[in-house]
Amino acid sequence: MKKYKSVYNRFFKDNLNNLPFCNTMENLEFRFLTTLVFTAIFGAFGIYHLLSYLMLRYRILLHYCIVIFGLTLHWSLFFFIHGSYGDSMAVFADKASLTTAMITTFGLLMFTRDYLNITSGRYPGLSKAYNFFMIVVAGLPLLHWANNLITKSVGLNDIIVMLAAIIAMATIFLNIFSGFRLFRAQKFNRYYLYSYAPILLAALMYISTWLLQRWYSFNTDGIVLTTSVLITFQLILFSLLLGFKYKSMEAESMRIQREANRKLEFEVDRQTKDLQIANNALEIQNEELAKVNELKNKLFSILSHDVRSPLNNISVVISMVEEQMADDELKPIIEKLNLEISDKIDMVNGLLQWSYGQLEGVELNIGKCNIYELFENLQDEFERTSAAKDISIVQEVSCPEIVSDTTILQVILRNLISNAIKFSYKGQKIVLWSNQDSGHIDIGVKDFGTGMDTSWFSRLEQDIKPQSTKGTLGEKGTGFGLLIAKDFVEILGGELICESQKDEGTNFILRFPFNS
Repeated sequence: MKKYKSVYNRFFKDNLNNLPFCNTMENLEFRFLTTLVFTAIFGAFGIYHLLSYLMLRYRILLHYCIVIFGLTLHWSLFFFIHGSYGDSMAVFADKASLTTAMITTFGLLMFTRDYLNITSGRYPGLSKAYNFFMIVVAGLPLLHWANNLITKSVGLNDIIVMLAAIIAMATIFLNIFSGFRLFRAQKFNRYYLYSYAPILLAALMYISTWLLQRWYSFNTDGIVLTTSVLITFQLILFSLLLGFKYKSMEAESMRIQREANRKLEFEVDRQTKDLQIANNALEIQNEELAKVNELKNKLFSILSHDVRSPLNNISVVISMVEEQMADDELKPIIEKLNLEISDKIDMVNGLLQWSYGQLEGVELNIGKCNIYELFENLQDEFERTSAAKDISIVQEVSCPEIVSDTTILQVILRNLISNAIKFSYKGQKIVLWSNQDSGHIDIGVKDFGTGMDTSWFSRLEQDIKPQSTKGTLGEKGTGFGLLIAKDFVEILGGELICESQKDEGTNFILRFPFNS
């Protein structure tokens, strides 16, 4: 047993009989009682701060718990070292003392680094020093246990114990140096330095006594009691520091939150004012647009009255003159004039109808539409115009019926047939056709005339200004025919497709979903 008698054996048991005022048993009972009291105090501190960590989840609390539980384990070793649990347990407790001391030292390093906000980005030199010390502190217990279990070298064991004592004291001085170095970095750093006196004094007393006990035997009860009181006082100071620091952190968080709320309120107010200004501007624009639309409606009403009505009157007069005229030379001229006026009336009607749709929207009258009747009406309508160019209009109807607006379909087909006659040569034909596929119904107007450049038709998607091209006999147009047809087909929920090749003719397809 003497071979393994340790610092703690000497620290707690040796020379107790030399005391003049008590015997060995009384001294042991006193040491047992003081150890029990301070171990209980340290344990209570540890449990309290562990519960605080579990609720608050502050990392610094966890590191503080490591310090406290390290101290608790270290102080509790006396219950085993004095030998009441057997020599083997005393030897194990003696060897475990270095480990518990290093746990406390490791926790103190981490606690100080967190409290002073020592990071590699802000203080790289100090951060490297703390990392080095933590590696050494963590490695010494492993080396100590490896020596005791494998090599069992007494000399190496003494070296490791000495090195552990030096590292523990160096840790104290490193923490003090860090406190001086970062004294003005944060308000609470100076409080840390001010409160460090108890643990510094306790460490100096405890580690010095620990080392001296290796060579000298003397009573240490007073020293142990003093260090216990100092460490207890230090734990109280650290706990108060943490409380004040948390209060400061919460106050800072509240300040930041209030500042963020103030900025948010300012930004919301600013954006609200911007939205109000934009809304007022939009209301003004809407009023101006309403006035412009009202003016356009009046203009188209004027066009309807002052342009369409006179044209209709002229057409009626010319028809009456044509019926009364017997001169064969002038009659063809009058007939041609009548046809041209009829074309212009149709064009004006279609243009006005489309314009009203653009301004006010089109009211659809959906119902069953007989395609045969629709084609026959259009054939009758264009009978004179087609006969003038010796063009025949024929039907190829595979689908006799569609659900749509008959009037709008008639406007669409009228524009397409007018274009087909315009760009067909004498003696050709125009085909009005319909077909039903699995998913859609197609209605088409096909001619075999000059054909067209389909790129111009595709440019209608960009709403460019309509272009006008002269027909095979020099007929003029406004270029609105295709634009009107395209818009009206889309109003009906369909699609206008153009298939054409130069000098081979054009096939316009009105494609509608089958359920339309």
